Amino acid sequence: MFNGSKTILAHTPNSTILDLQYYSVPQLKPNHRPLELVFVRHGESEGNVAVKAAEDGDPSLFTDEFRKRHSSTWDLTPKGVEQAKAAGKWIRENINGGVFDGYYASTYRRAKRTAGFLNLPGAKWNLRDYIREHDWGNLDVMTDEERHTKYPDAMDKREVNPFYFAAPGGESLAEVLIRARVGILATLYRKLPNKRGVVVTHGNMMWPIRIIMEGLLPDEYLALKKKKDPKDKINNCQIFQYSRINPETGEISEKFSWMRSVCPWNLNPKNDAWRPITHKKYSNEELIK
Repeated sequence: MFNGSKTILAHTPNSTILDLQYYSVPQLKPNHRPLELVFVRHGESEGNVAVKAAEDGDPSLFTDEFRKRHSSTWDLTPKGVEQAKAAGKWIRENINGGVFDGYYASTYRRAKRTAGFLNLPGAKWNLRDYIREHDWGNLDVMTDEERHTKYPDAMDKREVNPFYFAAPGGESLAEVLIRARVGILATLYRKLPNKRGVVVTHGNMMWPIRIIMEGLLPDEYLALKKKKDPKDKINNCQIFQYSRINPETGEISEKFSWMRSVCPWNLNPKNDAWRPITHKKYSNEELIK
């Protein structure tokens, strides 16, 4: 990024992949917001494989040894390593050459290793516990069938409203949202005004990030989850890119006004396209409907 009469690195659409181009722009105005934030879910982990197998009727990977481990120790699978490498390649080719002003990763093993395998040039990673995975408390490291057997009342409450449900000894997604908001606003905004940052985190942290960055309401989040639109799916190594740079003109917005969600190992022009972010406000009449 260059200020003054020089240029700033921005992006323009080009069929399936958005290329980086140089635009002449005036000096950036002072702004407490970063210029761009990129969030990456970790690659496939051994926990992802065990949970998926159990959902398909095979709980054999939930061995006694596996159950004794905290989910923070779950490692990447070979497939997860390849996904992380693909994510790094896409970022290097599509976002400022893969160079950022701040690098942050969850303290969990699968996220740390994903960050390393991104192979971003010159990266010096900050490890932060506030971007760790959703804490499932007593429901952690067990199959959904076991959860229904051992904690039937809690699982019934989860169906009432998944956003506000907290597992026994764990936290709700609403609580995850609070620590995500504190981390993003107190750390990334403070340290990266008019700069770029990248964060490697977890699946159940990616939705709170969307809620914060796009101003989604809990009901809107639940509706999107229920709809199961492919463009809203959060795959392993899914990349969220939030930008104040208009992808068509290169103009700089005061707020984050565009985002794209990309699965780097399964690119899809329709799903990967830039989307405008609408910062909605509500009238008195809308609030009393």
